[in-house]
Amino acid sequence: AHPAERRGGRGLADGSSSMAWRAFVRLPRQTALARCRPAARPGDEGDPLRLLATGAVSLLGVGGWVFSREREPAYAQASIHSVPEALGRPPGPASVFEADGAGFSFLSPEYRRNVFFVYEKRLREHSPPEKVFEYFSSIKSADGTFMTSLDLMRAAVPVFQPADSKHIRSGSLGGEKKDDEDEHASGVSSDFFQMFDTDGDGLISFPEYLFFVTLLSLTDEKCKATFREFDVDKGGSLCREEFLQMMKHMRLSTTKGRASGYRTGLKTVTDVDDLSGGLVHHLFGDGRREHKLSLKAFEAFLTKLRTEIDSLEFEHYDFKRQGSISAEDFGYSVVAGASVRQLQHFIDRAAKLSSSEVGRSGRRITKAQYMSFCQLLKHGNSRFENKIKERVGKGGRLTRDVFLQLAKECGARLSETMIDVVFFVFDVDGDGELSPAEFLDVVSRFQ
Repeated sequence: AHPAERRGGRGLADGSSSMAWRAFVRLPRQTALARCRPAARPGDEGDPLRLLATGAVSLLGVGGWVFSREREPAYAQASIHSVPEALGRPPGPASVFEADGAGFSFLSPEYRRNVFFVYEKRLREHSPPEKVFEYFSSIKSADGTFMTSLDLMRAAVPVFQPADSKHIRSGSLGGEKKDDEDEHASGVSSDFFQMFDTDGDGLISFPEYLFFVTLLSLTDEKCKATFREFDVDKGGSLCREEFLQMMKHMRLSTTKGRASGYRTGLKTVTDVDDLSGGLVHHLFGDGRREHKLSLKAFEAFLTKLRTEIDSLEFEHYDFKRQGSISAEDFGYSVVAGASVRQLQHFIDRAAKLSSSEVGRSGRRITKAQYMSFCQLLKHGNSRFENKIKERVGKGGRLTRDVFLQLAKECGARLSETMIDVVFFVFDVDGDGELSPAEFLDVVSRFQ
């Protein structure tokens, strides 16, 4: 029944009541009030000019807030909003109002670097391989999408941008603004990856990227066990076909290797197991004189691969080619492996290195020292790591002297600067001891 009839009323005889009701319910409820409301006068809350002025003032306020953050004392900085003075460098422009031709940005470069580092870390861990490959690849042309050896390292290993670098990110996706010319790439060459380069362009294809990132995602023990599993005749070596089947099995066993090769805008081959180029040729020789790959040769290949990644990581931080890196950059490289949940705490600790005694001293870490540290700790399940666990398991403490002693027992001599950085970052309460579980969980790159 019509609402008027349910209430006992009577509609219009000409039947127009139904039309009037439909017209009424379709009107916005505020229409009647709006008709009675006077027009907004200049300065009222509803005046468009006042709204526009309010928005402009708010925008300027954000720029002023970011700028004021740069002038806070270093001890007041304790979050991802780390800024130049907390990092020991003169403050740069925080907004377009403070620099001519610097581009439109209300955030300091240090803040943006930290944001992009966290973004890239999540990208490596949670995005499909096609997206990771596109983001970190620096060669994108009509011929396809390819990586350099430095791109591969950045895709496989979380790295901060160097402290003195102008770059804020390691890559970009299609349509995104990318950094200018890669200042880090000049003078970088990899003899290891050139061994697989049959056409001389020095580039890495998508299937080769999957091959390398798969091996870097697995422990040495896992790789060796899989090798023995595919050694059908138990002769201690694999033929070409057995090796390709093994790599496919290993690739599918990791989240970083599960790929189809299809992605909108990504120009690459879609046969993700196509390793018919220089890589397989190097391992097995040409088809006329093909030889098998022994387990010993495979182990040597894995060692060379991880050593080369360590070397490229050092080259990333030493972009000025000085042969050494700062204590601050070394600190960032140590904490880069932390989980996203813990990451901010360790970023804050590393950011304070520049204002610490070790940072102000100007002491630096050479490449030989850096490589030694990587061999000791960053590869996981190392002899040094096992010694630490054994020592702590017997009730021992991981003090500075014990740390140095265990390193020497493993044949490595770490510099005083490296020890100072490690204890500054991880010995938060200053009692001279490290928490082994937390320390190893952050530092070990290949678990």
